Amino acid sequence: MDILFTLKLVKGVFAILDLFVWARLIISWIPHDPNNDITRIVYKVTEPMLKPIRDIIPALSLGIDISPFILLVLLNIAESIALRTFVY
Repeated sequence: MDILFTLKLVKGVFAILDLFVWARLIISWIPHDPNNDITRIVYKVTEPMLKPIRDIIPALSLGIDISPFILLVLLNIAESIALRTFVY
């Protein structure tokens, strides 16, 4: 497989995951219908990644859930590691 294609594929996968996490954040800030197809897809993709973080770090006393921000940082680190693995 071509290295350039692999790098683009890795970057694309992580970009899509980032978009899902950002969509989850935006959805959580506005009133939404939990039965909406798009909302259900976003929750279905992001919840398996967010739940382990929430189990370790519960919501702050003000009710603020920082797990999406932690997930974004972890995804960024994972992307960096994956890209370095293919480059070297």
